[in-house]
Amino acid sequence: MGRWTRDRLPLVAGLVLVGGAIVLLGWAYRLPSAERSDALVLPGFVLALAGFLVGAVPLLVRLGHRPAARPVEDLAALLAESVDGQWHKEAHERRLLPDPIPVCWSLSDLAVTGPVTAAVGAPEGPPAFPPLPRHARITEADLQAGGGRTELHAVYAGLASGRVIIVGAPGAGKSGTAILLLLDVLAHRGTLDDTQRARVPVPVLLTAQGWDPNTRSVQDWLADRVAATYPMFAHRSGLAEAAALVAARDKIALILDGLDEMDEALRPAALQALSDAPFRIVVLTRSQELVQATSRTWLAGAVTVSLHDIPAPNAADYLQRARTGPPPAGWTELLAHMRGHPDDVLARRLSTPLTLTLLRDTYQAVDDVRELFDATRFRTTDAIEQHLVARIVPAAYAHRPGRPPRYTEEQARQALTFTAHQMGKNSRDLVWWHIPGWAPATSRMLGTGLVVGLPFGLLGGWAGWLVGGLVGGLVGGLVGGLTAGLQIGRMFGRGSGEPRRVKLANWPVVISRRVLRQALPYGIMGVLIGMLGIGLGAGLTAGLTAGLTAGLTDGLAYGLALVLPFVLPYMFVIELIEGGTGEGTPLGPREVWRNDRLAGLAVGLAVGLMYGPGLGLAYGLAYGLAAGLAVGLAVGLTYPKTWPVTLAWLQLQRSGDVPVVRLMPFLEDARDRGVLRTVGAVYQFRHATLQDQLASQATSTPQHPPQSRACPRPAERAAR
Repeated sequence: MGRWTRDRLPLVAGLVLVGGAIVLLGWAYRLPSAERSDALVLPGFVLALAGFLVGAVPLLVRLGHRPAARPVEDLAALLAESVDGQWHKEAHERRLLPDPIPVCWSLSDLAVTGPVTAAVGAPEGPPAFPPLPRHARITEADLQAGGGRTELHAVYAGLASGRVIIVGAPGAGKSGTAILLLLDVLAHRGTLDDTQRARVPVPVLLTAQGWDPNTRSVQDWLADRVAATYPMFAHRSGLAEAAALVAARDKIALILDGLDEMDEALRPAALQALSDAPFRIVVLTRSQELVQATSRTWLAGAVTVSLHDIPAPNAADYLQRARTGPPPAGWTELLAHMRGHPDDVLARRLSTPLTLTLLRDTYQAVDDVRELFDATRFRTTDAIEQHLVARIVPAAYAHRPGRPPRYTEEQARQALTFTAHQMGKNSRDLVWWHIPGWAPATSRMLGTGLVVGLPFGLLGGWAGWLVGGLVGGLVGGLVGGLTAGLQIGRMFGRGSGEPRRVKLANWPVVISRRVLRQALPYGIMGVLIGMLGIGLGAGLTAGLTAGLTAGLTDGLAYGLALVLPFVLPYMFVIELIEGGTGEGTPLGPREVWRNDRLAGLAVGLAVGLMYGPGLGLAYGLAYGLAAGLAVGLAVGLTYPKTWPVTLAWLQLQRSGDVPVVRLMPFLEDARDRGVLRTVGAVYQFRHATLQDQLASQATSTPQHPPQSRACPRPAERAAR
């Protein structure tokens, strides 16, 4: 049998059966009305068989063929391309390119690692990680000299231990430094020939969120995150390919940002797990949190470098280059002051990456920057920083010709303040699918139950009418439908878990005892609902005995028909729609939102196609198609994570907590205006200090920015 015939035989057979069902339907409707109901069973059965051939058989065939695994060299090349595109886009959004703020670092004197000799290794001994092509082995003298962006890349490429920790105070530019380092590694990798390129691992930048080092090895966690993050692994063998890439020597490296955002009890275990990892590692964290974590264990073989302030004259040069429009009043005087008085309070406070960014972005041509010279108003460096942070929202939502704001400053501030408060102190990620936790779940579950239950109930009433009469059928159908709707509302209205995307899973996952155990309760529930609804309807019209008889016979048949839409979609659809478009994916939040809704439509369509023939088996073709359409629409609407998120945001809007109606347009507008940024599928406040300031306003408590130890400077750098 040829391949064309073998692949399309189920489709051809299904179309033939559909044609036969139409002929049988015409024959059934020519019969007397007393015989028509029983005769409609046959075309419904034929249509159900057609749906199985068209839908399930090709799926079984596809799942039975596993594609060949790609070589790790090809995987590394594809991953490098994806990572480079992801972080180049992010770097431009953060204005790190084309002219980034200078990076300045020096060897830290914090007692958080072993001796430097353990990191550089003995000169005569083989290093754990040989220098990357076109790079020399790093010595202790190189580390003591410190440097900038180029020297940091050299440390990464030539350090024998392959372990680098980058620390700094809040606002020191750690995340920006990580992005620039990653892009430098990829740029260097792209200049090499194929042989040399194979020796340069592809760096991936991830946050530590969601990793419990006590239960998962760093290799397994990294493979899962890479497979879930990059679409190139979105197939049945994707996780296995990611695991092979992680296990291969010199194919992948980890840049881990946000160690300080992990639970304090997990940080020492994370350092221990990273010590044993068989790949290069860069960790970024705040100084104080690292000191606390290393009181119990160290990252073996690591060297710690501290980011520090930029010399004021260099900062003034950057500000002069960064202007893309007319400068505000007093701009020339401010730059001259920074160059002429580099050690006073104003010049030193304006020399951090945070304040440089704020000064660049919040002062427009209509402003007067000379207000910063007010020594009475700005007595301390913290006062200057808080003033600049407070300017972010007014500057972002100010009216500009050709770009009127969609929201007023008051609306934006109220929504952002509430959001910052709900995010809490220990989270920098605004995860939109966690928003249902901000509002009571009961009303969402009831609303979802009604949305799903009414179509179920009305269609169940139609089915009951065929068995027990109009009044009894409607009553029984509504009772059964609303019961089912409330159960689904409890599952889908609460809001939990991650968004989903359509992705074929492994055959053992789809057909397994675990899936059957999870699907069985839904089948039993369908049987009970069918027996209850039809039995109640028949009992109201024909008496108790007739009701019990109908419930045990027709109700059992109706309930068994309901098993099909609950069990098969769970096995063949819901298990094929994976989570994993969560934190860290290169898809942006808006794309994940749309992808999740698309997954909901896919589930709704599959449920509707299975539901329709299933009920057609008992009550005829026309009813089955109508049922499939209505039920598929209800499930497709409520299954995605966007459904409880939308309801929760409407709850918050009606309660007065947020003044804007639509969530995603507001978040995207805030990103366009530089208030928020995206990191994979989640939003973050572009400046963590703004989140802290807004959260403190929500709780009406004074804010005290965290203090950290100043980064030391080598004597030769301080003399410059």
